[in-house]
Amino acid sequence: MKNLLKNSLILALVLISSIAFADDANISVKVKAENEKSIIFSLDQAEKINLSIYSLNDGIIYEQNIKTDKATTKTYNLEAFPDGNYIIKLENEEKLIEYQVNIFKGKTLISEPIVTEFFKPILVKDEDFITIDMKYVPHGEVEVKVFNEYNDEMYAKSFASKVNAVKKFNISKTDAKQLTFLIRSKNHEFIETVVLR
Repeated sequence: MKNLLKNSLILALVLISSIAFADDANISVKVKAENEKSIIFSLDQAEKINLSIYSLNDGIIYEQNIKTDKATTKTYNLEAFPDGNYIIKLENEEKLIEYQVNIFKGKTLISEPIVTEFFKPILVKDEDFITIDMKYVPHGEVEVKVFNEYNDEMYAKSFASKVNAVKKFNISKTDAKQLTFLIRSKNHEFIETVVLR
């Protein structure tokens, strides 16, 4: 069964173009040349990102934290890597991008990226206001609901996109002792309770 899965992965990678870009991302990984065991990593703006390479058998084999002030390109030589299957993970505050890499007979093949957007709304209480920062919430409709300690709904609204990424709530006139914020997008749900008194 393992061999069947491994062969299927190799066949799938052979059928995919040897250049893959993460759509809607400022990060890309591609094969340097058809007959080389090298990949090119590119950022098109200043960025902080963690790059990791995993062997399917041995776990993490390379890791680097990258911080750039401008657009940059870097080449990684994979000559020391034996033939096999690897995973490249690129992670920043907003998303995780994964590529499957196959090295076979001096050639490197790379899959299309799998992009996972993080769901990380940030709640901050500052005196009479609670601010929700939703810039790290994926594109698409976002629903925000607020409940008091008795589970009474105090607020409910849906937002169509990231246009209104920050929401402020004035809590100076509420009698509630705590508020629970429920923030929901298509595939994610975030719940946090803020104690007021």
